Parts: sequence; C-alpha cells; structure tokens
Amino acid sequence: MSYTDFEFVEVRAISDDHKAIHARRAIPAGTFLGFFDGRAMMVDLDHPETLDDFWWRQSVHLRLVGRRLACLLPTETPDGVDYLNHSCRANARVVDQLYVYAERDIAPGEEITADYRTFNLVPQGIRCWCAEPLCEI
Repeated sequence: MSYTDFEFVEVRAISDDHKAIHARRAIPAGTFLGFFDGRAMMVDLDHPETLDDFWWRQSVHLRLVGRRLACLLPTETPDGVDYLNHSCRANARVVDQLYVYAERDIAPGEEITADYRTFNLVPQGIRCWCAEPLCEI
C-alpha cells in the first residue's frame, strides 16, 4: 500500500469514475507528500494486455529492461498518492520514481499534480488535456 501524508492530502472524486488528490491545507514547497508502493511486476511491452487499462494507469514505472517494464502495482485499493494526476504545469514532483514532493507552495483545496512525462518510462500515447495542441503523455 502506498504511503500518503493525510495531514496534507485528501482524495476527492472529480467525476463519477475519476479521483484526484487535493491539498487539505497550505503545503510549503519541498514537503514530502508520500510514496508509491506495491507488488513488483515485469510487463512485456510487446504484450501489454497482461494488464487491463485500469491497472496500467495505476502502475508505477521503475525501470525498462529491454522490452520489459519493471513496475509496481497497488496491492490494495488505490488511495492517496495513487490518485496523483498529470498536469503540464505540475505543482508536485516524483523523485526516483517513488517519492512525491511539493514542487512549489500549494494552496488549500488545490489539486496536486505531477508531470507524468518526467517519471513514466513508457508514454501512454494519449493526448494531454492541457491547452497545448501537440502535448501527449
């Protein structure tokens, strides 16, 4: 199970089928917010169907080994930092593929996001929802 500092972070539904993490209170830049954990797994990138879409989105990429991806999958129902969403203008960063820190001061109620392109090793190949027309994650 991932660790989240719930003193700073809360999970909120942002649609019927999507959740995000938000600042429970003001978060100073550099604050440690949590880390990813889970079951280690090797995924053959030539046969990614071994993971359905939900689990692929929940995977934490650790290392590419040829055409295989070492990753972590949540061992329990995702919670806390597992719901860290992408933004091209992120306010958090992921260090060493595991540790989540506030990149800048984050206001109470603000969604906490990271730029997936900085730590996901295998691009999702989907258009980003930012305003840039050619942005892809």
